[in-house]
Amino acid sequence: ILFGSLLLLTSKGESSFNKVFHTIVSLSPVLLSWFLLHTTFAIRYAHLYHDHNKLKTGSNVGGIDYPTKEHPDYIDFAYFSFVIGMTFQVSDVQVNSRVIRRFVLMHSLISFVFNTVIVALTINTIAGLKQ
Repeated sequence: ILFGSLLLLTSKGESSFNKVFHTIVSLSPVLLSWFLLHTTFAIRYAHLYHDHNKLKTGSNVGGIDYPTKEHPDYIDFAYFSFVIGMTFQVSDVQVNSRVIRRFVLMHSLISFVFNTVIVALTINTIAGLKQ
């Protein structure tokens, strides 16, 4: 991110193509870190789901109830994580574990702050391109 900021600062007097290129290069780490954040939480949710009754749910798996009867795979956990990351809430998935609920709260708060910063940086970058 620091490298991208440096690129944007040094591209003040350059052509419009270079400005756009430097903007894309500088914003790509932000996008990649957004994906990494939610992918990390998806893996963590999968780990908590398959914790072999450390959550005291009464079974070897649990804490998150998906609407289908099949066992969830990583795509299901990614769906759960990215929905939280984009909407700061769960959708059709039900959380019935205190530990996982705390992770969902933490994930929602981190996502809210992160998305707010992304929107602010995007507006600032677009405003800077017009100058």
